[in-house]
Amino acid sequence: MEVKYKKEFYILKQKERKIDSEAPAVRVEMLDGESKVIGMMAPKIQVMLSSPNIKDYNNGLHDILKKFESKILVYMITNSTISDIKKVASVFGLEESTLSNDFNKFSLKFGINLNESLIAKSVFIIDKEGVIKYKEIPSNAEHKLDLDEFETALEEVINFKVKGHTHENWMGV
Repeated sequence: MEVKYKKEFYILKQKERKIDSEAPAVRVEMLDGESKVIGMMAPKIQVMLSSPNIKDYNNGLHDILKKFESKILVYMITNSTISDIKKVASVFGLEESTLSNDFNKFSLKFGINLNESLIAKSVFIIDKEGVIKYKEIPSNAEHKLDLDEFETALEEVINFKVKGHTHENWMGV
């Protein structure tokens, strides 16, 4: 896939991640200094946001994430400077334990690496089982994410009920 950013075109490097495939686990150092393994099975749904510019984080996106904050774990990965990340974090009240500019391994594993110093804009929703249920990678990294589509997909993943056998079916009643 080709992605445009600041009048340059880049080809995404590494493996393309598909919907309903297992998300890769990747170790990322968060802004608070903690090293986390993200992307695998988790007690909550994970939302992975990436952007070449942390300043792309906006009120619309923030409102959606706040609406579902008790049911999701959010990780924002960027190649922005620590000072820019801290500015945006203070404006929106974001926790440093959810923010990182340690983007290289993450971007390669999720197939959103533009080059050694640049990550593509994207959003991934990963269910509790570690399966990618939604992804969006705009072909122009300066364009906004489709927040309506993202919110709808997030609601669907949150409200999904596992269907399987009931006790009665299993017992043959």
